[in-house]
Amino acid sequence: MLTKRRKELLELLQSEPEMSINDLVDRLGVSAATVRRDLNNLSSQGLIQRLRGGATISHNPLGIEPSWLERHRENIDKKRAIVRLALDAVEDGQVVALDVGTTTLELARLLQMRSDLMVFTASVPISEMLARGRPTVYLVGGRVRPREMGVVGPLARDIIGRFHYDVFFLAAAGWSLEQGLMDFSIEDVEIKQAFMNCSNQVIALVDSTKYGKTSLMSIAPLKEVDMVITDDQLPTAVRDQVSEVTTLRWAEVENGERGLG
Repeated sequence: MLTKRRKELLELLQSEPEMSINDLVDRLGVSAATVRRDLNNLSSQGLIQRLRGGATISHNPLGIEPSWLERHRENIDKKRAIVRLALDAVEDGQVVALDVGTTTLELARLLQMRSDLMVFTASVPISEMLARGRPTVYLVGGRVRPREMGVVGPLARDIIGRFHYDVFFLAAAGWSLEQGLMDFSIEDVEIKQAFMNCSNQVIALVDSTKYGKTSLMSIAPLKEVDMVITDDQLPTAVRDQVSEVTTLRWAEVENGERGLG
């Protein structure tokens, strides 16, 4: 788990990809020795690269967010199988929260014709898709993060915290038994955690290719979600281990039929 100061340091490097130690001292208001310790810690996690007299954000693809379009095209068969199974958790009359993400966008596609739902989201693409259908849709207010077209910031967190949700479908960039659920953006993670705090049930939708991948920031341990839905290509040994800490279901991908875990 990153400290508040180290999160601020990462945010600075994301906005200004190369900074000197002196720059970081001035911006963070701490000593050069403290900055060096923080840089060494973040470097050991693969999140940044040390330079002579400074640092830059890591070029490791696990720490850098791929484009939305690039992620949308990846593993589309797995995503569609996962969201078909996720429909079992959506009941008439529920208040549903959908996370920002390409898997949750596929779930929104299946929910378009449900007139019996109230749906909250911080995703502009998801709100646009659902608004063409029958659900009652609420897009939370705040600053739009262009790369993901998701709404972030204190205003969004405040609005999310005013409501209660029957179920929140959570997306993640990486997951594992040891590291839990992870994502690229510090701001997006804050929104995910806000929805989690106000939801009766939290269901993570994560395909098998993301297992074992480490991303920038932790969202939550697996034990803090009520269910994980993945696909049938997760190794059996991993299924057994994950099932010990949370409810696990998996969907059959090849023929599109539903699988139960």
